[in-house]
Amino acid sequence: MTLTQFVAGTRDQLAGAWPVTRSFVSTRHGGVPGATLQAALSGCGWRSERVLPTVSDTAVVMVSGPDGQAGVLKVAASERGMASLSQEWDVLGRLWSEERLRAWRGLLPMPLTAGDMDGGSFLLVSRLTGRDGRQVRPAAAGRLTSAAFGAIAPLHRLGQTMRVPGTALLDQWVNEPADRVRAAVGGQRVIGWLAAALRAELTAGPLPLGWTHGDFYPGNVLVGDRGQVTGIIDWSQARPADLVPLDLAFWLLAAPAAGRPREFGGRVAARLASGQSWTPDEICLLQAVMTGQPLTGRALLMLAWLRHVAANLAKSARYASSPVWSRRNVLPVLRRLDDMAWAGEGL
Repeated sequence: MTLTQFVAGTRDQLAGAWPVTRSFVSTRHGGVPGATLQAALSGCGWRSERVLPTVSDTAVVMVSGPDGQAGVLKVAASERGMASLSQEWDVLGRLWSEERLRAWRGLLPMPLTAGDMDGGSFLLVSRLTGRDGRQVRPAAAGRLTSAAFGAIAPLHRLGQTMRVPGTALLDQWVNEPADRVRAAVGGQRVIGWLAAALRAELTAGPLPLGWTHGDFYPGNVLVGDRGQVTGIIDWSQARPADLVPLDLAFWLLAAPAAGRPREFGGRVAARLASGQSWTPDEICLLQAVMTGQPLTGRALLMLAWLRHVAANLAKSARYASSPVWSRRNVLPVLRRLDDMAWAGEGL
């Protein structure tokens, strides 16, 4: 059975299962009321198993269907959430249709069906096996990093090119996320300084551009009993012409490690304060994909931070309204950047 036939059959199975109702809401933790979920699933042969915790505006529900099928149902009611589901559907469809990826596509959830309803939208994908990468013991973190980098490499190589980014990419990588952070938390002067410094670094020479996952960290990697990667999930932030090393930089910053600050922003601020953006081992890993004109350590560090903060602000309005999140993830970095700007330092 082809992907097109499978999707068409699943779409027919789900037809009519989604009620037109204004009672659809998302909870503070991204869930949906039980009555809404049951109404959505009624008559389609899929049943809810459990609702997963989430920090976005999208509910994530483990579901099971006929013939032992296991799926993941995502439901969104906000504009942010609906845009995210639409993006993930498009990305998965493109990657599953890409013959150059061949067997690697087995690491991807298969898109089954998606659609809109009054006040929201939904996406159903197949469920992959394996445990959450965040459950891997700290002692095995190095092996997980090696396995994860090897698993994502075929995607990074797909259509990879070397070129100097133009205006459109600079807007996507720097100007738009900088504007989002500035609007949410302030820091007009220092964010402007950072954006100008990043644009200068990014246009200094050709950079490796290709497909990226966009949110590549242990929570989006599934791991088997032997430590092998069995799946890579949550593709709503993937891009076909992106800065390839950013996936790896984000992983290195987000992966748990003894002695590091827990919060992402605290980790970035600590690296800025130490003067060492990356360890020697991390530099070796990054240089494996940084052919051509390499970015400086600080530039890559700050691009990863800027994208992470802007992506969280795009996921949910709760981030912008949370002083705790800002104190832990934004303000420590802005203070370090402000010191650098006043001292006349560059990236």
